[in-house]
Amino acid sequence: MQAKTLYAFALVALAVAFFATVPFRGLFEPDESRYALVAQGMLQEGHWLVPHLEGRPYTHKPPLYLWLLAGLRGLGLPWTVAGVLPSFAAALALLLFLPSFGRKLGLTAEESYLAAAALAACPLFATMAVAARMDMLLALTVSLALAAAWQLLAAETDAPAWRWVFWVAVGAGVMSKGPVALALLALTLAFFALGRPSRLPFRRLFAGGAWTAALGPVLLWFLPAAASQGWAWVEEILIRQSAGRMVQSFAHREPFYFHLLTWPVTGFPASLLALGASVVLWRRAQEIVLRYLCSAFLAIFVFFSVISGKLVVYLLPLAPVAALLGVYALRVKARWVSWAVALSAFVGMALGVGFATLPSWRSELSLSPVISLLLGGTLAVLAGRAAVLAFRGLTFQAFSILVGAGLFFTLAILPVATHALDARLSVRAIAQRYAILEKPREKGLVYRESLSGLAVFSGKPFTRLENPQALLAALRSGRAVVMTQKDWQRLSSSLNGEAFLVESFPYRRAALLLVYSHQALRASEEEQGP
Repeated sequence: MQAKTLYAFALVALAVAFFATVPFRGLFEPDESRYALVAQGMLQEGHWLVPHLEGRPYTHKPPLYLWLLAGLRGLGLPWTVAGVLPSFAAALALLLFLPSFGRKLGLTAEESYLAAAALAACPLFATMAVAARMDMLLALTVSLALAAAWQLLAAETDAPAWRWVFWVAVGAGVMSKGPVALALLALTLAFFALGRPSRLPFRRLFAGGAWTAALGPVLLWFLPAAASQGWAWVEEILIRQSAGRMVQSFAHREPFYFHLLTWPVTGFPASLLALGASVVLWRRAQEIVLRYLCSAFLAIFVFFSVISGKLVVYLLPLAPVAALLGVYALRVKARWVSWAVALSAFVGMALGVGFATLPSWRSELSLSPVISLLLGGTLAVLAGRAAVLAFRGLTFQAFSILVGAGLFFTLAILPVATHALDARLSVRAIAQRYAILEKPREKGLVYRESLSGLAVFSGKPFTRLENPQALLAALRSGRAVVMTQKDWQRLSSSLNGEAFLVESFPYRRAALLLVYSHQALRASEEEQGP
């Protein structure tokens, strides 16, 4: 299959993944629904300058994505569509932009289209394209800034437009995910400059005052927000949530080799090829393009490996770089390239076998064994065919088939998996049932859990009950309470024969329960009328 055809298929696959999943699912706990709850506070309470969560300033993330989410929801879009649309639009923009970036780096049109298709085939990229998170905005802004920096520093194009692209992208990246955007770019340029016989013309980045495009919007938000909140808020934003997460994270702590274990799978099909190229070719790279791509790959990978907190999603900005570097590495006539493609094929086979057998080891998921076997088996067969070609030395053809296998994941497996996970990761169903059962003006009650989706999808704030005494008092007063099956099993024996109605909703590996009295049911029926 020609690369341009694969690219067209990639655009179709991403669109199908969006329209087949987003309108039909809820927001997943905990992150997606938490962002929506912050946006709900913007709409209902006017907390636009300083986002709030449950009455307190929300300092974990900058406001750009939250503003977009709140704005789209304010236009009347459903919560999930409003949450995912910024990610999907950023992913689509990346796919449309990457072939042009590839050609500016010296790739042929065929190679550039193949790199863009490989990006859409990446499970991490495809999954985040239909996720309600800000990570795709960071990936887009970092990629745009890398393209602009290449034009200014390496291609020696001193066009003012590229300076503005660079700094607008930097500012948008900082407002999307924080100083990490600036850190990734600075480390890339430092790696790129290391060992060069001549100095890079960094002055081109700062000429003409284009840097104000990054600093201006950030300060226009940060200074008024800091003035309204005081030093404690500034310290939380700049120290604990930025430097603190890098040095000693309070969440997602993993060993330094975490991404070495996860990236081969999440970055498929270009993951191992790009990783090998960055290690083997960076110091020996005579071509400036190859050195630039290796520098960007190593900078992003090393940065996220060194910081304390680690999640697989953090490597999303690496996916576009890996796609370009992986395709560029196919030009290298070396045995390690064939082995890297072959190992990637084995990763694809493992992904296929894993999905084919998923119902047997995750029985709580509502997956048809037949559908799982068919989809996973197809992926495994395609990857197996690529492995055969790789061992024959036909690396370009083998990699193209791996890209096709990855696009099959985006087109077919991702929608099926998302539907299976919806009932387990979203609390939309129980929240909507709660809104029917309880009076509209009363706060909802949840026992010991933090489930932001309850407030988002029920349209009412929720209060946490922290101890068994408060729980029993609420139930006996005729209130409905959301709680886990495990907590209910532990506490129900202390009810002394009192009868309560219990509705069960699947959640993660167990269930969430809606517990209420006959009194609450009668009140709900009277409220709804005949």
